Amino acid sequence: MWLSLKKPIIGLAPMDGITDPAFRYMVDKYGHADILFTEFVSAAALSQRRSRVFSSLIKHQTNTPIVLQLFGNNPDDFYKAAIYAAGLGFSGIDINMGCPDRNISRKGGGAGLIKQPNLAKEIISAVKQAIKDSGNRLSNKPLPIPVSVKTRIGYDTVITESWISNLLEAKPNAITVHGRTLKQLYHGKADWREIAKAGKLCKKENVVILGSGDVKSVSDAENKYLKYNIDGVLIGRAALGNPWIFSGHVPSLLKRKNIIIEHCQKFMDLTPENNFLALRKHLVWYTKGFFKAAQFRNQLMKVKSLKDVKLIMENAFNI
Repeated sequence: MWLSLKKPIIGLAPMDGITDPAFRYMVDKYGHADILFTEFVSAAALSQRRSRVFSSLIKHQTNTPIVLQLFGNNPDDFYKAAIYAAGLGFSGIDINMGCPDRNISRKGGGAGLIKQPNLAKEIISAVKQAIKDSGNRLSNKPLPIPVSVKTRIGYDTVITESWISNLLEAKPNAITVHGRTLKQLYHGKADWREIAKAGKLCKKENVVILGSGDVKSVSDAENKYLKYNIDGVLIGRAALGNPWIFSGHVPSLLKRKNIIIEHCQKFMDLTPENNFLALRKHLVWYTKGFFKAAQFRNQLMKVKSLKDVKLIMENAFNI
């Protein structure tokens, strides 16, 4: 899948609590990103089939590749989770080695794996083995499910070259590098020179390399693709309330009003058991550029239903 994507690959970055099925649908419909990622899913929870993770696995009908991202610190959990995920129709499985959340990293997951290079390789190998075993069981042939990694340039110091070289020993199909260390979280500027260093190493091994961090637009992504000699870019925070960012076309405020309502409806259609209140943050992000945006934000942070949203939108546009 990775090698078949037209370059530059410009996709939606995985974001916890954000890239849920409804948001992926909106980005796919209005932005036409080249690839989509789920929010990260606990490998331990999925390996034990805990119901709380199942809503993240829901996919809308699309030809756009959707990659499932897993996090954790136990190779056996990853193996069991990947065995289950292999039959769900995802275009790939991505391993989170970049989440800076302290609750996760201190337990050795997310960016915490940067401090455990051997364990990181074991996890990649476990996922690859699970896909191989699933193929043998389901069809007696390998499944076309690539394994990728999303990571950072270091834990508390920059160690891009040694860290990426370590990951390449496990032969993932693709690596996405966010240009900050865990210590930086999302502060300061992403260091794209370090991403370029990772790119040189990956290209020697025929591994797809993507960069992420501070990308503001498609034109910005295309410039970074050319300047830093990588295969593509993932856009994260700039897509919040802005699912059309990948198309380069900004809809009118009236069209955005309809998009907001559609997002809420799709949330209920795809994940009816999820709490509607989870949409509030998306609704607030959508208000950027609205007249009296602060007033709308205050109202939208109190909504409890689609009916509430429609009423606020109708009043806003006097419709």
